[in-house]
Amino acid sequence: MKAYYEATKKFHRKFKMKGTNNEDMQFRLNLLIEELGELAQAVTKGKSREEIFEENIDLLNLILGNFVSLGAKLAEIDKAFWKKNEKIMNRKI
Repeated sequence: MKAYYEATKKFHRKFKMKGTNNEDMQFRLNLLIEELGELAQAVTKGKSREEIFEENIDLLNLILGNFVSLGAKLAEIDKAFWKKNEKIMNRKI
């Protein structure tokens, strides 16, 4: 994940996203909804595995971008992931 996160940070720096609307979480939520819709279309229209992968990567890029926009460190993300994972894994079936 480190390489993905660093690539996303590099993208944010290259396109000077800091201090712009691109870091606004409501704006980013709208982007996620749009990309989720594209994923839904790819799945429901029987698109290729490659096209479904591409739509998932768009979502992954946006989610990583959310963390970059929040100024999150990898250690924070890792800790939050495992905390949530433990919570999910401890649910009763």
